[in-house]
Amino acid sequence: MPTYYEHKRPGVVHCYAVGNYSFEETFNNYQSALNDPNSSNGVHLIMDVRESDETRTAQEMEALADLLANSPTFQGRCAIIVDAEAQVRYGLGRMLSAFGEMRNLEFEVFHDEDAAYSWIENPET
Repeated sequence: MPTYYEHKRPGVVHCYAVGNYSFEETFNNYQSALNDPNSSNGVHLIMDVRESDETRTAQEMEALADLLANSPTFQGRCAIIVDAEAQVRYGLGRMLSAFGEMRNLEFEVFHDEDAAYSWIENPET
């Protein structure tokens, strides 16, 4: 399964992207995660692309930022976890962060899952 999600902790949806997948698959995965009944009280998002082989266009990254900005369940914080060796995905994460900031959303890029959860769960950081 190249894209999937799970509710690992209260108020956080952890979305995974593994291997090769289309933009539509990943977009639909994020949309399903935000529309899941377990997300109805509001959630922050973890985008875990450490095992992804894909790259995205600027237009696709902007579409993801729009999806989050327009979601009634998204609570405003998104952590993107990338492999430390994946410079392209780090750059894409920063691009998504820039699009998110234009929409008053908070994004950060991490190499470590624990650091990502710490940032998501502690708004004062």
